[in-house]
Amino acid sequence: MRGIRGGCCLVVLLLLGASGCKTTKPDVGADNAQAPMPTSTELALAQILPVQYDEQVAGESSVDEIQLAIPESAQPDIEPVESPAEELLPLPEPEPAEAMFMQPTLEEVVSSVRDNFPLVIQAAAARGIASGEALSAHGAFDHKLDFFQESQPLDFYENYQTIAGIKQKTLWGGEVFYGYKLGRGFFEPWFEERESNEGGEFSGGFVAPIIRDRWIDENRAKLWQAQLEQQRVEPEILAAIIHHVRNGSKFYWEWIAAGATRDITESLLDLAVQRNEGLITMVEVEEKAEIDLVDNRRIIVSRESKLIDAQRKLEQATVKLSLYYRTPDGTPLLVDLSKVPKGFFTRVLYELDPANLQLVPDDELIAQAQRPELQELRIMRQQLNIALRQAKNETQPNFDGGVKLAQDIGGATSSLRDKSEFELEIRLTVDVPLERRKAYGKIRSLRGKIAQLTSKNQFTFDKITADVRIARAALEAAQGRVARATESFELAIRMQEAEQELFRQGQSTLLNLNIREKQSAEAAAARIQAQLEYQIARADYAAALGSPDSAF
Repeated sequence: MRGIRGGCCLVVLLLLGASGCKTTKPDVGADNAQAPMPTSTELALAQILPVQYDEQVAGESSVDEIQLAIPESAQPDIEPVESPAEELLPLPEPEPAEAMFMQPTLEEVVSSVRDNFPLVIQAAAARGIASGEALSAHGAFDHKLDFFQESQPLDFYENYQTIAGIKQKTLWGGEVFYGYKLGRGFFEPWFEERESNEGGEFSGGFVAPIIRDRWIDENRAKLWQAQLEQQRVEPEILAAIIHHVRNGSKFYWEWIAAGATRDITESLLDLAVQRNEGLITMVEVEEKAEIDLVDNRRIIVSRESKLIDAQRKLEQATVKLSLYYRTPDGTPLLVDLSKVPKGFFTRVLYELDPANLQLVPDDELIAQAQRPELQELRIMRQQLNIALRQAKNETQPNFDGGVKLAQDIGGATSSLRDKSEFELEIRLTVDVPLERRKAYGKIRSLRGKIAQLTSKNQFTFDKITADVRIARAALEAAQGRVARATESFELAIRMQEAEQELFRQGQSTLLNLNIREKQSAEAAAARIQAQLEYQIARADYAAALGSPDSAF
């Protein structure tokens, strides 16, 4: 009997060696040989290889990172699914209350990006810049105080004159002014207009453009452009929010997937460790050869190595997530992985069922209406149109009309009472540009910029349509892949359970059972990868629609 047993072990070792030569990738799920699974190990296996699933899962198909799924039935707040292995699915332990805030939801990450992410805050600071420029442009219409005083105390003509006034450019293109003048003393005959009655002279009037600057001028053009700039920065800020929310969502789901990878790799290691106890007993009663213990130890060491790698990737994903998950003061918030409860990552990954997702009707039209790029280009076009109107305005002749009213008060300074009458002055000024090359040059330049903007608008319109179609195709494909990966995973689990039962009955070999476990692990990895791609596709679709949130 011992000779036959030794011969069987030799054949198994030869088969293992041949299998190891054929594969070029490290094996996490099976490691080509495993000891029999006693009843004490079934609990650990059931934690990572459930029989029935209701949720869709995603994972990486790489054999280097085998990822298995924890069933939705393991959640305490969901009614468990009836299955033969139901009694083997333990509920996760409740999470300590003080650690709740350390496990962010996607909504919390998105909120953090919108409120605390530095690049979003940087984009939002453009509001202050645009507001300051608008306020500065409005300063061209401020009231201006003029004051003038002249004294001539030593001369044959001893006199003094004081003039104070306020003038203001108006939004209808003219200028209004009003003031006060006091002139006393003995004035030269040719400067007698400087003299006023004893109470001084009050005056007021306006100057209005008749042709040039009537509907637009340089001051109004700058003000209107600055006001439009305040509107233009809003789509720019929205574009930054959409971009960074999409990136934050992507890093969040990659963190969740990395956590699920770590949990599954750890569960696989626990399974091999628990199986080792059963093997020791079997070797002692000579039911198994001692070489099986050596092979199981090899499996343990291999899975320990992969667990180290999975832990590293989870920690790196946690650091990347902290760039987008921040405290209100902007400090990156590093999640305490030691306080994350078992099953948290996989449960979050499976919360949304792709089969129930409905795409947005008329998504292309909605994207064209919502995307900030087109809104920004429309405002930029309005700014260029204002500049073009002003350039055309500069080619017109400058023809202005003005009216001045004045009245002296107080005692008359002369017997002629020539300062006491009410005064009315009407003025006309004409200024005609000849070559007008400056204005024509501006017009030519602005028409070129408008042509550039028109082409850019057309391309942006087409690009938005393409973005929506690409994102929609990716989302639909991800939905289909999740469904197929789920079915493949469930079939692999059924095959593994059947092989396990045959092995218990002595009708199968350890090598066959190992192959089935490897297939189950690879199917779980493909399922998790499909779910991850689905979640990222949802974020891409929301961004393509112009949604500032992670959902659509």
